[in-house]
Amino acid sequence: MKSWEVIADKGKETLHIRGFLCLYWTDERIRGYPTRTKGKVPPENIWRPSFFTCAGFSLGEGEKGTMVPEFYSGGLDKEGVTDGRLQLLIPMSLPGGFDISNGDIDRFRSFPFDSTRVDLSCTMMCAGTPLWVNKDISLSLRRPQMQTPGLEHSLVQQFDYDGVDRNSNDYELSGLSMAAGSHNPPPFLRSNGWEEGDKMCDILVSLHIRRSYIFYLHNGVKPLYTIAAFGFFGYTMEPSDLANRIALGAVLFLSIYAVQWTTAGHIPRLPFKTVLDNVSESVSLVLFLILIGNAIAYHVGRPERDCVDSECDFDDKRADRVDLICGLLVLGYVLLYSVGYRTVFAAWWANKRTGASRPWTKGPYLRNKRFLPTEEAYHLKIDDAFVSKHGKKFLGQGEKISSPLERW
Repeated sequence: MKSWEVIADKGKETLHIRGFLCLYWTDERIRGYPTRTKGKVPPENIWRPSFFTCAGFSLGEGEKGTMVPEFYSGGLDKEGVTDGRLQLLIPMSLPGGFDISNGDIDRFRSFPFDSTRVDLSCTMMCAGTPLWVNKDISLSLRRPQMQTPGLEHSLVQQFDYDGVDRNSNDYELSGLSMAAGSHNPPPFLRSNGWEEGDKMCDILVSLHIRRSYIFYLHNGVKPLYTIAAFGFFGYTMEPSDLANRIALGAVLFLSIYAVQWTTAGHIPRLPFKTVLDNVSESVSLVLFLILIGNAIAYHVGRPERDCVDSECDFDDKRADRVDLICGLLVLGYVLLYSVGYRTVFAAWWANKRTGASRPWTKGPYLRNKRFLPTEEAYHLKIDDAFVSKHGKKFLGQGEKISSPLERW
């Protein structure tokens, strides 16, 4: 992985990536090939794979099988004689970009805590002919890592995180996933020695991307809940001072819409409410409930219209009791329903179903249903601890995922 970038323009968010798919294999036919006398490039007609990629995913010339592999440097002895090991470094990209706004629009329900998983796949072939798993080819993601004395290394090499920035625009890279996959061939490809049960060989790659929510937390969510907190300061005024209590509520109502303008241009126009909309709606309702309580307290404590002398005093004790009951009810609504359910739980539930945490098989595309991961499934978690330890450079293995159909 060399770089990734999310470009936002007019409500559309487009992902661009740059990296390499690195393949290594041994060709017994060239074992003992003298590279110093016959050349450092393998014969032109040497075997190499071709690929069929999903829509929007490009492996350049590697798709056509026209890239000639190289001799693996670790497989050459001092005389330049190879042990048959070859390598093919295939550039991968998303030409024109991948629209992450429309591909997984349901994730915006948890905005600004939303995330997405971009799933890419390619099928290994040979000059357009299928390669059958465990018959023509056995794909392994357990290439041994070269060990350097005195340095800490993982045993195998799966991910090369090379100079990659974790953040791009509104987003941060939270993980990379790779798996060997397989799928049943369509009827028109059931040739080349196909037998019942044979499956085609796939490589599955995913980028896990989360929105960096700090800006929206400090400029949207926190100010809105601060407005709700200020609404409770109305209880410091006497219950009989209804006019000033209403004036405070009116000012706070206007503040809600001022805060909303901060984030109005950062998300596309959606046919449903987001977590941020829920917060705004809840705060509006909190202020409205406080004003209703103020009105009830005032009417409970005020004297009768036809009172005389001593009977015309405002009953502060009765009004205070109403304020206390209403204040506790509104506080319970804010903490349990607004913050707990409509903010924290809503964001967690939406991300679990559609965001970066969802498994491959729950994705929206046909490849998510047909191209299934095998036991060779790994995930590299990129968080603050990872960046603190490795910075922008990591070469090693990810975490092996058990039960990949349900969890990878």
